[in-house]
Amino acid sequence: LYMITGEEPEPVVAKAFDSTMILYAEHSYNASTFAARVTSSTLADMHSAVVSAIGTLRGPLHGGANRGAIEVLLKIKDAKKVDAWLAKALANKEKIMGFGHRIYKNIDTRTPYMKILADETSRRMGDKKIFPLACKLEEAMKREKNIPPNVDYYAAVFYYLIGIKKEIYTPIFAMARMAGWTSHIIEQHADNKLIRPECVYTGPRGLSFVPLIDRE
Repeated sequence: LYMITGEEPEPVVAKAFDSTMILYAEHSYNASTFAARVTSSTLADMHSAVVSAIGTLRGPLHGGANRGAIEVLLKIKDAKKVDAWLAKALANKEKIMGFGHRIYKNIDTRTPYMKILADETSRRMGDKKIFPLACKLEEAMKREKNIPPNVDYYAAVFYYLIGIKKEIYTPIFAMARMAGWTSHIIEQHADNKLIRPECVYTGPRGLSFVPLIDRE
């Protein structure tokens, strides 16, 4: 935190930040972890497998959720504008970052703890804007779509409150997930078998080959 913000953090902030690292550290076979295990199953070294994991974070569906969440909140700006903004966004079929999860259909079990960290920090800092706004959007999404927030939603709020720039939210996630990735890689190498999933072709059959020169 000192290197990120240029200021020595208060112990309570450092402890809360450490808690977010723990919540992010490992989460089963998500895209980055699976990529790391596939690479390590070829007996590639630790560095190559970690780079594979990091590569998946380039895609916003895995790596950009927390940044996307804070950008949504900063775009809305005011809790009073939530309902109108959400109605328009849903009408335009926009994806609301920070909500929903591929595994959890009811609630991301990490979210309540992340929300507590954001709430406590908000109260301590006298914030009357970003956390109340986040809660208002959460309520509106529950009412309109019955979709709960994921762990990235309140992580984004917490990082914003302690002065972390949104451009490094994803690198912070990678820093935390390093514990999970490397554990999976070590486990894969310890009892390795090449990961080689099969695929099922569902396209057309019985097509005739047309030479390239005859194609339109």
